Amino acid sequence: MSEQNMSVTLEQDRAVIALVGEHEAYTADKLARTIAALVDECASIAIDLRHATFIDSTIVGVLLASRRRAAAHDLSFVLLMGEQTGWPVTRVLEVTGVGAQFEVDAD
Repeated sequence: MSEQNMSVTLEQDRAVIALVGEHEAYTADKLARTIAALVDECASIAIDLRHATFIDSTIVGVLLASRRRAAAHDLSFVLLMGEQTGWPVTRVLEVTGVGAQFEVDAD
């Protein structure tokens, strides 16, 4: 497995959660807890996938549930993606059709 890192920074009016490397079931619970805590604090969320090389279905499930949770609190939830986003990340969102359910901010 490649490097795996998750960090949270606050930028203006939102929290940015950056996922670096491969993320699967092992990090899904931590990601879900982190997002839930931020939403409970009324923070809009941006998930930075620009340096993610892989996400699996458990991460996709966390993103979907978190988007719904943020919407229920009238908070924005956006995915940050760009040319450097790993092909497997882009592909899993494309193939499943899930990517269309998210607001995406591309560089």
